[in-house]
Amino acid sequence: MKLELSNLIFGIEISSTKIVAVVAEVDENNVISLIGVGRANPNNGVRNAGVIVNIDSVSAAINDATLAAEMQAGQPGKYVIIGFSSTNVESINSNGIVAISNPDREIKPNDIERVIENAKTIQIPLDREIIHIIPQSFLVDNQDEIKSPIGMVGRRLECKVHIITCPTSSIQNIERCIERSGLEIENFVLQNIAASKAVLTDEERELGVLMLDIGAETTKASVYHKQYPHYNNIYNPLGGNLITNDIMVGLKIPVAIAEKIKVAYGVAHEDYLEKGETIIIPETASRKERAIEREIILSIIKPRLEEMFLTIRNDLRQKKLLDKITSGIVITGGTSQLVGITELASDIFNLPARIGFPKKFSGLGDQLLSPDYAVASGLIVWGAEKYIEEAASGIKKGDGDSSKKRNIFGKVKDIFNKFF
Repeated sequence: MKLELSNLIFGIEISSTKIVAVVAEVDENNVISLIGVGRANPNNGVRNAGVIVNIDSVSAAINDATLAAEMQAGQPGKYVIIGFSSTNVESINSNGIVAISNPDREIKPNDIERVIENAKTIQIPLDREIIHIIPQSFLVDNQDEIKSPIGMVGRRLECKVHIITCPTSSIQNIERCIERSGLEIENFVLQNIAASKAVLTDEERELGVLMLDIGAETTKASVYHKQYPHYNNIYNPLGGNLITNDIMVGLKIPVAIAEKIKVAYGVAHEDYLEKGETIIIPETASRKERAIEREIILSIIKPRLEEMFLTIRNDLRQKKLLDKITSGIVITGGTSQLVGITELASDIFNLPARIGFPKKFSGLGDQLLSPDYAVASGLIVWGAEKYIEEAASGIKKGDGDSSKKRNIFGKVKDIFNKFF
């Protein structure tokens, strides 16, 4: 039975510190309205880069977040877009080439499918799965940088694609959690890709940009150039928890107080310090309340962030990607709210940097304006774009069996629908 195409977008972000469920709708003018938000704690059910270690805890958190979002929206969920992360995510840039066999040499949709199919014929271990196949550009008889070759005439069609893979077990464990919630997975979206949808501008993607989504346990990095991704990686463990642990050890205080000190007084650059400025460290079981100079907090936070940024910069230099980053750096995620972090990033990369705030939606949009919600916001944008294109092409949500999402040829067709 074919289901009617719904204008409701349901997204679920799964991370180590939070499960976020969002519900949005798209009106006849393609305006996106946020109508429901729910958040729950995974209770240590997710570790590191989104690895599920306790299915019961994560399933319960998904239920709690989904129920809260559904009650606020007044709408039940069915098909959901999953924003996920994983250890050992790999991104590969590949090329495909095919001959145009049509008598009139006109390039047709099936030629696009054939060349993308050819580009993804790379050796992938059996324990890994392709999540995204994103065309970067096409070449027709050596004419390059073509975005949409359909209708052009040529003898040879080439395609450059960006392929993202992750361990199959990561996907299977998420599926188990979602199934227990009575939901069906419509799409998997890597959190790097989702956050980029929410915080990057078209101009930045065109000129070349590095997005850093700095969470509690990982930093997700994406490089865009000429609109499309050229690199995606998840650096683990490079995240805000390292800074919290450094403060805990340096000041000899419990981790909970260290986190509060980081959030309230954390500073990453000298420009934001006032001479002689002091802060109060609360009393603990072993030490009385005391005052310290805020400069001590800087001396703890700055070296750790420098180490993180240098690790990423050196990796990008080794992969010859630094030259593609001409518009600068966009930093998002919870740790991006540290005062002075953009100035420090600018010093390390010698590029301008800014904080990536999600785009505001209508309705309850104020609830997702923090960089901490970049992924959740990006899932809405992803789903809305998919809905708008499916509505234009007459595709019905739920067409075919649910196993299509695991079929590579189905994914290739989805890519065609998305970009053309």
